[in-house]
Amino acid sequence: MTNEFIAKDYTFYKSPEQSEWRCYMFGNRPGAQGIIYNPTKGKHPNWFVRWMMLVCFDCLWVKDKS
Repeated sequence: MTNEFIAKDYTFYKSPEQSEWRCYMFGNRPGAQGIIYNPTKGKHPNWFVRWMMLVCFDCLWVKDKS
């Protein structure tokens, strides 16, 4: 075994900034365990889509105050 330096290719990934909106899906509510969807910043749906998701699938969209 020799002490050769083997160069490796590294790829760094910068994760996108998260939106202040969170979707508690399929009956889940804040504080409970379940599916939570957090979209990227600027990619959250408009008020009509959020309302239809609540009516049809019981998905609650909450905006963080912080």
